[in-house]
Amino acid sequence: MRLLYCLPRYDEHALGNQIHTEVIQHWRNLGHEVEIATISSASRRPTMKRVGETVVHYLPTRPSSVIALGNKLAEPVTGYPYLVGAISSFCTFFQTQPGYDVIHVETAFPLGVAVAFTKPHQSKLAITLPGADIMRVEAFDYGYARYRLVRLLIRWTLQQADYVRADSRQIAQVARTYGVSDHKLRAIPYNITDHSFVDAHSNINAYRTQARQLLIDKHQLTDDARIILSLNRLHPFKGIEYLVEALPAILSCGYDAHALIVGPNRTTPKHGDYGAYLQKRAIELGIADRVHLVGAIPHIEARDYLAGADVTVVPSIAESFSRVVIESAAVGTPPVVTRTTGASDYVRDASCGAVVNPQDAHSLAEGVCSAISAHGELSSRCIPFAQAFRSAAIAQELIEIYQSL
Repeated sequence: MRLLYCLPRYDEHALGNQIHTEVIQHWRNLGHEVEIATISSASRRPTMKRVGETVVHYLPTRPSSVIALGNKLAEPVTGYPYLVGAISSFCTFFQTQPGYDVIHVETAFPLGVAVAFTKPHQSKLAITLPGADIMRVEAFDYGYARYRLVRLLIRWTLQQADYVRADSRQIAQVARTYGVSDHKLRAIPYNITDHSFVDAHSNINAYRTQARQLLIDKHQLTDDARIILSLNRLHPFKGIEYLVEALPAILSCGYDAHALIVGPNRTTPKHGDYGAYLQKRAIELGIADRVHLVGAIPHIEARDYLAGADVTVVPSIAESFSRVVIESAAVGTPPVVTRTTGASDYVRDASCGAVVNPQDAHSLAEGVCSAISAHGELSSRCIPFAQAFRSAAIAQELIEIYQSL
């Protein structure tokens, strides 16, 4: 087959693209031809370059002043600054590149909309829903579906799709509210990169001990500290404030608990500087010395933080999946995750962590304390659970569906 893999952004140096690169490589190993198409604001003309073995097409978001004006007019009612440019550039692209059997598109909005309007008739359209496109969490400034026009466009786009892949069972339920029928809908989670796993020939316990000591030394913790990790951007919908508020109750369980809050800070119109709010909340609760705002770290260090922690907490108020949950399990660290996070269904099924209520510091504290007390049992289930999310496994499941199309 000849496949086109459409991404909102593609940078050959961005580690976030590695999950897609590994899927594409698996398809190529099976003998399929795969190219990437992405949009770019860096140029007014389409460009093509070869990144490794992959041809990447960069399509301009502002090919002309007229299109730039269209983008500006559409942004207030869609929340996205390049919709008209994306539609225009994909239209031009498919006029010169029509011969794809399947077009795999990441996001129903904006790329799904752009491709659905412009794709060749004979090409099959497969849309992946990562959540932010179809979710609507207005109280926390999250989700393109906050906009009425976007909801209408998404409904139409999903009707045009030959196959819809939701990244969790919870997002599959949301897709059904847009009228997607079960015969073309399946929940297939995102893969995690091969680097997320420790080499099969290495001693995982020795690695975890080494990673733990690294965190103790770096953050000046005591040897018997219980390290509770949050590894995510600091945005209000991530619910990290409930981890801060849960810490006094975790301390009352008798644990020398410290929260390492790792990730880049965010400022939103409704909530302001979220990192400053978390720090203020810790001071109010008298636990400022136990809340460590680490900030962003290089991606290459993330595995060390996950392996060195006692538990990883994902307290999101609403999240489609969360790969951090699976990456934590891949190094044997039990996750504690809210039931409104898509990965929670899989954690519950595997009994490898704790599932708690969202926006509930008491429930979160209970989950953390239970996960610490049952750490050995939970940890033993974590790595076998994470194996199902390897790139090759997810890529194989997708390609079998695309072949059936």
